[in-house]
Amino acid sequence: MSLVVVSSGDSPTSKTRALAAAALDLGGGGRLIDLIGLPADALLGRRHDDVVDDAVAAASAASVLVLATPIYRATFNGTLKAFLDRFPADALSRTAVVLAATAATPDHYLSLDTGGRSVVASLGGWTVPTVVYATGADFTDGRPSDPVVAILRTALDQATSLSAALSPSR
Repeated sequence: MSLVVVSSGDSPTSKTRALAAAALDLGGGGRLIDLIGLPADALLGRRHDDVVDDAVAAASAASVLVLATPIYRATFNGTLKAFLDRFPADALSRTAVVLAATAATPDHYLSLDTGGRSVVASLGGWTVPTVVYATGADFTDGRPSDPVVAILRTALDQATSLSAALSPSR
């Protein structure tokens, strides 16, 4: 299994970044793509940049992809949308995707189900049933709580199983 985790948090110390790091740890390693470090003009398609192309290629080639985003205005953030806009059609074909989010309030817990699943499907990807949604109360000292980690573990286990079913040769 090849694991790629994308963090679209707004800082290197964000809760979203911590959730992404936890996914990478639980998955036994892989690649972390921190969108905050990518050139904004290239993410927006205003210019070409090999770093963005490499990130898109890595995420597209993953057998398991975790997309971790903060929730703003009841949906995933614009940075993640801009990144996914760089993907060709069907780029996530045969890819098992885990959706994970951090938010200020529990009120928008369905945001990944309504927006996240549809954008992944538009790229040919398959989202796992379990979505990881955490608020500030779910973190201690900047780290996700044990219950959040357990949910993340369940989602990653589902992704591993789905990945095997989607592409037995990977």
